[in-house]
Amino acid sequence: MNTERICQECGQPVPVEAPQGLCPRCLARTGLGPTTVDTGERPAENPVGLPATRMPRSLPVAGQLFGGYRILRPLGHGGMGTVYEAEHLESGRIVALKVLSHALDSGEARKRFLREGRLAASINHPNSVYVYGTEEIEGTPAISMELVPGGTLVERVEKEGPMPVTAAVDAILQIIAGLDAAHAIGILHRDIKPSNCFIDTDGTVKIGDFGLSISTAARGDTALTVAGSFMGTPAFSSPEQLRGEELNVRSDMYSVGVTLFYLLTGRTPFHSDNMVQLLATVLEKPAPSPATFRPGIPSGLGRIVLRCLQKQPGERFKNYAELRLALASYTSAAPTPATLGLRFVAGVVDHFLLVGTVMVLQFLVISDAATLMNGKTWQNSSYRIAVFGNVLIWLAVYAVGEGLWGRSPAKALFGLRVARLDRQRVGIGRALVRALIFVGLPSLPTWIFFTTHNAGNMSASPWRMLVVSYSYFAIVALLFLTVRRRNGFAAVHDLVTKTRVILRSSSATRPPLETAAEPAALGERLSTLGPYHVLGPVPGAGADLLVAYDTRLLRKVWIRPQPPGAPPVPIPLRGLARPGRLRWLNSKRSMDENWDAFEAPPGEPLTQLLESPQSWSRVRYWLLDLTDELQAASQDGTMPATLALDRVWITSSGSAKLLDFPISAAPTRLASSDASPPAEPLQFLEQVANAALGEKSSKSAGGENPAPLHARQFVAALPTSTGLDAVASQLRSTLHSLAVVTRGRRAALAASCAAFPLMAAAMALAVVIMLHNVSVRQPELARLFRCLISAQIAGSEAEAPGAAELQKQKSRAWEVYIAHTFGGMITNGETMNTLYARTTFAPRLRALAERSVREHPNLSEQEIRNAMAILKPDLDRHGTHGLDIFGTLPPYLMGLIVFASSLAIYVALPALICAIAFRGGPLLRLFGVAVVRRNGLRASRGRILWRSLLAWSPILLAAILAAALAPGIGGTNAAALATALYGMLLVASLAMPGRSLQDRLAGTCLVPR
Repeated sequence: MNTERICQECGQPVPVEAPQGLCPRCLARTGLGPTTVDTGERPAENPVGLPATRMPRSLPVAGQLFGGYRILRPLGHGGMGTVYEAEHLESGRIVALKVLSHALDSGEARKRFLREGRLAASINHPNSVYVYGTEEIEGTPAISMELVPGGTLVERVEKEGPMPVTAAVDAILQIIAGLDAAHAIGILHRDIKPSNCFIDTDGTVKIGDFGLSISTAARGDTALTVAGSFMGTPAFSSPEQLRGEELNVRSDMYSVGVTLFYLLTGRTPFHSDNMVQLLATVLEKPAPSPATFRPGIPSGLGRIVLRCLQKQPGERFKNYAELRLALASYTSAAPTPATLGLRFVAGVVDHFLLVGTVMVLQFLVISDAATLMNGKTWQNSSYRIAVFGNVLIWLAVYAVGEGLWGRSPAKALFGLRVARLDRQRVGIGRALVRALIFVGLPSLPTWIFFTTHNAGNMSASPWRMLVVSYSYFAIVALLFLTVRRRNGFAAVHDLVTKTRVILRSSSATRPPLETAAEPAALGERLSTLGPYHVLGPVPGAGADLLVAYDTRLLRKVWIRPQPPGAPPVPIPLRGLARPGRLRWLNSKRSMDENWDAFEAPPGEPLTQLLESPQSWSRVRYWLLDLTDELQAASQDGTMPATLALDRVWITSSGSAKLLDFPISAAPTRLASSDASPPAEPLQFLEQVANAALGEKSSKSAGGENPAPLHARQFVAALPTSTGLDAVASQLRSTLHSLAVVTRGRRAALAASCAAFPLMAAAMALAVVIMLHNVSVRQPELARLFRCLISAQIAGSEAEAPGAAELQKQKSRAWEVYIAHTFGGMITNGETMNTLYARTTFAPRLRALAERSVREHPNLSEQEIRNAMAILKPDLDRHGTHGLDIFGTLPPYLMGLIVFASSLAIYVALPALICAIAFRGGPLLRLFGVAVVRRNGLRASRGRILWRSLLAWSPILLAAILAAALAPGIGGTNAAALATALYGMLLVASLAMPGRSLQDRLAGTCLVPR
């Protein structure tokens, strides 16, 4: 709850967080009095960019002993104290020591200062400056912190100028990571700016100076401000912070936006030498785009910055995860180009979807009988509308979809994105040029032919038609002749428009532990060791490692008891501050107490996690963390004496720490030989990988998510690797590779299988509807078609060995009936050459019609009566309209039958053949997927065949039933029922996590190659 207080100037109620205890009007009028405030432009004499204050009196100087520290040099002066580089004499550790300024020495200031230490100490993250402890030295509070020797971001910008776009975004993403970790435990920083962001020697950016931080869990502390001074930096503060309103994470996000603006341009968005004018500008004026001061900044990145700088918090990003996702396209990590195979599959799916849609719309437009009966279809207005509609649909899908969202339907399905070389959005204009090249250029010969020839007369120039039809595919192939791995698989339309097709997500996110064990639950105090209160043993670590509570910093620590006479922690290990090692905090060696204190990262021992196989999506990060640490340790001589599984700790954030002492026993499922410590780092990494993935254990490995094939190959090659550098490089490349086959990828695979059958079904349905409409308007042609089908069946029966005389008479009767009833129509070349007649009458039917007329030119009345008498049962059963080409078959059922037959012939049967010949079909290879057994080993051809049979059994059942019951309506209904069953099984399989129904029944899994 935000308690109000009274403005010191006008007596109006203001929030407790109001700067200087003034309302916004009085604050602007007084301009914060004589206090000098950092407006965003760092004075040249301030070496670290901290807010300038009067130099405090009686503070230590370089070379002086100050308590247990030797002061080496001052680093900067803040609003509350001075920061020194100092040496801790007892441990030999070099630290940053923040000492409270005497000029601000008061009970309230001391309380705020110690609160800063507690808040900062509660954050343990690689992107946050670590706090070692707080103490009072000669009556002055001091905080001992990690020294980050690389300077600040503001120093880098002043020295080298505005940062490259990718480097600036990389730095901001690290700042976001630190702030997100702070926010996760309820802390807002409230003073984010480049001078509070420190650069480590390895380039890591860390957030420091939590002097203005507040705890969202305890709002009572927010009233702790220093009278007479503004707590913050106006040029980097959000409007709501300047107004003294209650703050949330979006206030810090505003400061992040200003910091990114500064890194990109070397200046803040708002600047003024007058404080009142600066406050008014920040509160009221819209922020300019960073591209105003640096034209080369991508417009998309500029929009992200401006969204962070919105005046209303609700108009900014919702959280850091959303901001991180928006910035992902502008990092230094190169986007992963889409391979030719993946682009090919996406293009085929897009083609089929568009062709099916266009065919349906086209047949709906030109379904009138007049158009189809007229051979000169190009001269018909509805035909031209349909053709131009076809072009517009194709261009709209590619131009609008790729221009605004970077993807067509299939690209969205397969996780692809079209972007410019600077990873910005393509834009409709550029995407339209891409579409005109990719769609228009291959189609140009076809359009020229159709506009200059009689499109209705398909028999004219058949060889030309064939050449024109295949020219489309030839031109498309020519467009992809430029594709090379070194140019990002760029085709001609990519090179011309300076675009690329990339994977939508180029890297994965480190997965945290699903259930991270707390170091210990707060309970009855067992004992006291030094300043720490022991709570109990660390879960999973046994009695050799205790968890204790630091009552001064209000955080947990680990205590490792030592026997009397034990040597102290080596000096090189005391100063370790790498993410891959445990931080040493304190030690005691005496007659009464012998112990070492370390940080207490939440998480679990690796050996405890090894009770069940782990996913490669986690293990690859653990291996990378350990590899980086082993590299660093080999260079500075801090390599642990023993490398073993029981000396690895996995934190709740999913990172791995290498310990210098055992923390737990080896898991029972590992044989003693597997758990024995190896001698070399590469052997150690191999042991960790095999144990985590479940290899070489008494339990079957894999489970629901066996390791990908490339992971197995990497682990197998570890012993023969050239060194840790090569291993680290390979592991970083795996971060851009698929770790598990997700449900979305399985859905995309199923959609690819169904793309062509769906297109065929859509086209069949459109043709059925069109022909149905035509048959109603032109019943004579429809009746002729049905009679020819019946005559063809009767002729086949009459020619069979042992055919009865009645069957021969029936065959001749049909020929007589056709010649008598439709002779004039058959001999009329104009009627039989219409589009409807050419698409409906197969060559055998046309030959049968012409033979009937030719062999029965002059029929007598008696012959006609005899034929009618023989055919009367058939003619009565069909009736007048029963001679419609569909009979009683509903159009939707026709679509299902076409879908099922296409799926069986063009997908199911090839899948069964490929299962035997290649251990999987081409689609699996194009999707980068392989079939393995549950233990992760490659599945045999027989097992893959069994899996394929299970997957396609409904379709095969449909084909068998349709063949057994044909030509009756029962066969079509059976096929439709089996097709519906296949659809339900497909949905059920996709709904299952990890593995589909056929994989569960066949004992297989899909894994990345």
